[in-house]
Amino acid sequence: MSTTRPDAPRALRAIEQPAEIERLLALWVAAFDEKSIPARARPRLRPAATGRKAGCTLWQAKVSGLDMNICLEEVTSDRWRLDHGNQGALAMMDGTPVLLRQWYVKRAPSDASLTAAEIAQVTEIAPFYVTPGVHRGAPSERRLYQLVADLSADPETIRQQTTEAIARQTAATEKFGFA
Repeated sequence: MSTTRPDAPRALRAIEQPAEIERLLALWVAAFDEKSIPARARPRLRPAATGRKAGCTLWQAKVSGLDMNICLEEVTSDRWRLDHGNQGALAMMDGTPVLLRQWYVKRAPSDASLTAAEIAQVTEIAPFYVTPGVHRGAPSERRLYQLVADLSADPETIRQQTTEAIARQTAATEKFGFA
């Protein structure tokens, strides 16, 4: 996986199958299944539940204060689409599944997504767009995401990548938001 900054953020295809989201989030949580890891540094994952809107399924994931909720909206009985109104996403990058988190911070009077220029002030790692399988007609490129973990990696690498994502988000919050 390259960490150099290209000219434009790269678009990744969202993973939008509920069973696959369950499997991949469980894989991420399992990477932290060591007694030596403090409880606060371990991801907490709630079972899938009904989202705020009818026809939505919500997975709530959190680690060290970093929320990564993923919500799928049911389009038909066998088709789903990612709801960009939540922080997290699972997507495919170069044939491997990755866990992503939106770049946004709490700002007065409300939360705000970061721009590519703001992200460049915090990290050299390029952000991503996540493209849902069922396009809504509106551009999905308004939300930029950062890599949390490459879920095909070994547990130690997944933990390291997650720690780095937390540090990047903390830096963004300190620079552009308020705690």
